[in-house]
Amino acid sequence: MIGKRFAVRLGLIVAFLTAPGVTPLVNAQIQNGNQWPTPRLTVLTPAGGKVGTTFEVGFAGTELEEPTALIFSHPGIKGTPVIPPLPQPKIDPKTKKPDPKQKAPVRPPITRISVSIAKDVPLGYYDVRLANKNGVSNPRRFVVGNLTEVAEKEPNNDVEQAQKIEIGTTITGAITAGTDVDYCTFPGKKGQRVVITCLTASIDSRLDPEIRVYNSRGVEIAYHRAGPGEDGVVDALLAEDGDYLVRLNKFTYTTGSAEYFYRLNIATAPYIESVFPMMIEPGKTAAITLYGRNLPGGKVDPTYVVNGQAVESLTVNVTAPNDPASLDELKYSGLVSPISAGLNGFEYRFTGPTGTSNPVLLTYARAPVVLENDNNDTIDKAQPVPTPCEIAGRINKKRDRDWYVFDAKKGEVLMIDVVSHRLGAPTDMYFVLKNLATKQDITLQDDSADNVAQRFFTVNRDPAPYRFVAPADGKYHLMLASHTGDNNADVTHVYQVRITKEIPDFQVFVMPSERFRPDTVRLGQGGADHYTVFARRLDGFKGEIQLTMEGLPPGITCPPQTLGGAMKSVQLVVLAADNAPEFTGIVRVVGTATINGKKVVHQARPATVTWPVQINQNIPTVTRLDRVLVMAVRGKAPGKLVAGTTKLVASHGEKKEIPLKLTRTSPEFKANFQVVTVPGEFPVGVTFGNLTFAPGKDDLKAVVNVATNAAPGTYNLVFRGFAPISPMAKGKPVNTILVSTPVELTVLPKDVATLSVAAPTVTIKTGKAGDVVIRVARKYDYEGEFKIELVLPPNVKGVTGAPVTIAPGSNEAKMSLQIAPGTPPANLQNLTLRATAVVHTNVMLKHEVKFNVVVAK
Repeated sequence: MIGKRFAVRLGLIVAFLTAPGVTPLVNAQIQNGNQWPTPRLTVLTPAGGKVGTTFEVGFAGTELEEPTALIFSHPGIKGTPVIPPLPQPKIDPKTKKPDPKQKAPVRPPITRISVSIAKDVPLGYYDVRLANKNGVSNPRRFVVGNLTEVAEKEPNNDVEQAQKIEIGTTITGAITAGTDVDYCTFPGKKGQRVVITCLTASIDSRLDPEIRVYNSRGVEIAYHRAGPGEDGVVDALLAEDGDYLVRLNKFTYTTGSAEYFYRLNIATAPYIESVFPMMIEPGKTAAITLYGRNLPGGKVDPTYVVNGQAVESLTVNVTAPNDPASLDELKYSGLVSPISAGLNGFEYRFTGPTGTSNPVLLTYARAPVVLENDNNDTIDKAQPVPTPCEIAGRINKKRDRDWYVFDAKKGEVLMIDVVSHRLGAPTDMYFVLKNLATKQDITLQDDSADNVAQRFFTVNRDPAPYRFVAPADGKYHLMLASHTGDNNADVTHVYQVRITKEIPDFQVFVMPSERFRPDTVRLGQGGADHYTVFARRLDGFKGEIQLTMEGLPPGITCPPQTLGGAMKSVQLVVLAADNAPEFTGIVRVVGTATINGKKVVHQARPATVTWPVQINQNIPTVTRLDRVLVMAVRGKAPGKLVAGTTKLVASHGEKKEIPLKLTRTSPEFKANFQVVTVPGEFPVGVTFGNLTFAPGKDDLKAVVNVATNAAPGTYNLVFRGFAPISPMAKGKPVNTILVSTPVELTVLPKDVATLSVAAPTVTIKTGKAGDVVIRVARKYDYEGEFKIELVLPPNVKGVTGAPVTIAPGSNEAKMSLQIAPGTPPANLQNLTLRATAVVHTNVMLKHEVKFNVVVAK
């Protein structure tokens, strides 16, 4: 289901674009991106092939000259350039020999690449990138299939021109103009159920396909229009022997080009629309019901209808992996958009006599799985569920309302997390939590507006995870429904609900730095480049995440860098030595954090923008997860920007200077170099003034201001600047972005608590003892101890108090004050209680509160 129905509702996008806090327009040169030559791949034709075969592909994009290889995410797929032969010299007709005055022949450019798919490569989707002298490109999807592969054969724009094929064929083609229509025809037998899939969104195509199927009399027997982000899928149960016609076009007939490519599969292989339940506990075997077409032994149930067609159901046993590495991965080869990128799970395909199905995702349950009993449509029939649990349910009939009831103790904290749209379901879920005993509606939770970034757009139609604190012992009723459920409901409208204690955790995602178009990382010798790393913090986790890289080649380093607890993203800088050798290969970004005293490690999931969008229009990009993260090292960097310090500590209200040294490596680097502020890249409250490095003045200082609203913590500061530099001698200058070496900034607060006393005046008799109660209201998530001491004014004598400690996790302590015998009665003013907290290992922060002591007889 993921990759088939992940379009985001327009209202959510509009809400995001008009919401407070959306990043305004930033410096144009930084936003326009780095124009330094970088290969960008837009089209690979064909975008796949049959397992065990060798064939040629064409390619299109920018800066793709002189390709050296295609790099696939599976080692069993190889791509080697086809070197065209040198042109034959012209022959002098008189001498019958080559004309000695003609210029030496020039070899034509490489336009084809030979691709070989080994016999043991599993069916599925892979990433392919083009490598050349400029680096390595962004990925494009490449499909390994098992059907007969043919290319679209023009002309095929009308019925009489329909391309003749057989069932079991994949046609690779493109809608090259808005009015382009492609026809094909195949012979079928009565009783065959033919499934026609048009792969577009799942293979990085721009095409929104519309498919019609006609019988030999010209009667339309099947139709499907794919929505944004969907592939086309239609099936036809053939009523008679004969030839059947398939018509394919772009919905609305508005645009077309080579970028509107497709893979049209016509087969009788199994096709899975949905599965239930959608999750399995790790290491366990579960009975999973498949709903789809051409499922051997499957039963057709007229109540299970998808796209106007009754589907079959078949129950199979599936065992979930249980190794730690798998449980932290999303092993799914289909299309995964940012809204689904946080799921953990594995791919399942069904294989039958007629072939292998499309992939579907099964997720890992983090608690015992409970199946909806389908008899819970009213509150009086609420289905009891234990806690913890994960509920698997469906909105499988119109106006469906699913009720559940669970027990909770007063003060118990439970997370309620509903996942449906993120699974690819065409739902718009919401839930209501009630306490019938008090006739209280505790909460109504609807769409989640939490967004990671414009280019990693995670706004979705699932409710935001809800932290429920039980107000009293009792039973709590949970109702789930879908806003679309009054008009649309079927077996694909699935959901799962996690009801567990908080499980604090995080996830990290890594992308190239460009905001508006496909990109990659290309390092030059002696230079630096950077990735953007995004974080999703789960179930209340607010901590810092340490970032490192693995698999780096010789000469390439990535200093450990910190994604601050108050930040959603950070620029992760990678450095190349002056003698770093050329490299193209897979690398990894790893995030590490301490959660509840334990070390937690997660590998970052790579992602890429699929197609460019208009700059500075606040348009969310179309982005997907990649199979692997790839880096290239080529040539020399035009320059480098080095920060004169690697670590900096600043308190609220302080200004700190960071020396910056610019080295102009390229002789073409002659212009001013401007370092600018990019909103959102520095923590809130941490700023610096823009800098201009003029030729000959390449040593400047950035003055960093730390305001009082800066959240305490550790952050990664990266300075970015731009200049026009020509990539070649006497060439045209292009906008070139350089990044600095990273600086670790630790922001310290002036205090971590507000100190108070229970009573501002304490009365104690002479020679006796009395207590003063000290309280702290903690700030900035400080969890350490406070050491409390009594400080007397110079003129006060006869009062003593032994130091006390407010322990971690506590907010109160009691100090016993002793009045010495013979101390005369008095009203002692402005005694001080001083609380000392230690932060950043050895920095002591002092907090004080005044109080009075009345010495009585």
